[in-house]
Amino acid sequence: MITKKDVNVAGVDLNEASTEIEVFAKKVFDKLIEENVYPIPYYYSIYFFNMLEDESPEFKKSVMELIELEGSNELEEDLKFEQKLKQSFKYSKELVQNSAVVYKLSNILKEKNKNYLAEIDNVSTPQAFKNILLNSKKNIEVINKKLDISLQTIKELYAKNVTTLKEIEKESIFDSLYGLYNKNYFLREVKREISQINKFKHTSSLIVLRVSSDILDKLKSEKSKVVVNRFIAKILLKTSRRTDIISHLGDGVFGMLLKHTDRIGAMKTSERLSDMISNSAMFIEGDELEVKIVIGISEIFSEKNEEEIVNCAYKKVDEAEKESQLYKICED
Repeated sequence: MITKKDVNVAGVDLNEASTEIEVFAKKVFDKLIEENVYPIPYYYSIYFFNMLEDESPEFKKSVMELIELEGSNELEEDLKFEQKLKQSFKYSKELVQNSAVVYKLSNILKEKNKNYLAEIDNVSTPQAFKNILLNSKKNIEVINKKLDISLQTIKELYAKNVTTLKEIEKESIFDSLYGLYNKNYFLREVKREISQINKFKHTSSLIVLRVSSDILDKLKSEKSKVVVNRFIAKILLKTSRRTDIISHLGDGVFGMLLKHTDRIGAMKTSERLSDMISNSAMFIEGDELEVKIVIGISEIFSEKNEEEIVNCAYKKVDEAEKESQLYKICED
């Protein structure tokens, strides 16, 4: 969030602008109360932008510039992602069309061979046999040429589609197994948060967590481990704030980006999660399982990149487990 700091960003004096916005924000809030409208974010946003139209052009410009500072290029990224999906769909459609051509030519070739065999059975002279062979050779060469063209096209389309699908997978943001964001998206959001911290000097944190190894070792199958991790994912979604980013980072490890939350807040979040998880009854493989988690905590330092910050939290997870603690904190 934008805080009143004596800084100048993109030509906007945040200290002066935020004072004007505070006055305007209170006016919007008073209007909601006056009209007996619940002051929830949805209605507040509507009133905010409607009432902004009645303000001076200079004020509107400063507000929109500040809003843009909080924005992102998500729409542009979504458009690029959709373009790649459409490209993959185009390649897949052409693959099917060319496969149909190959299937049709193969059937023609099969039918012609059947006819040639029938003619050979009834051949009466060597010259007639020779004529059949010459005709069959000519027809087979024509069909083979068409088959070669289609097969080469299929090969090229397949290679292009594989490349496109790899790019789509690389840019995907969703983990279908647990119904959460994936590591790609999590790292992207941490990187974006670092940029926001550099501009507005607030504090954010992240936590990395997983089920304790001694709990997972009790389970007999990988399927049971997935069930336990889905249980964790469900609780993370249930207890998170709207501003939190919840992700599956891979191999049963989960991440939470806690915006505008310092390490003290992250510690409280960790303790609350641990209490909720350990106090929730879970039956698996016929027995009740008391699930315990281990956590790594890191404040987001603007001088470090997203990989370094997340990797530090990963290491603290292992340290916490070795020392039989709920969490360990990255120190900077």
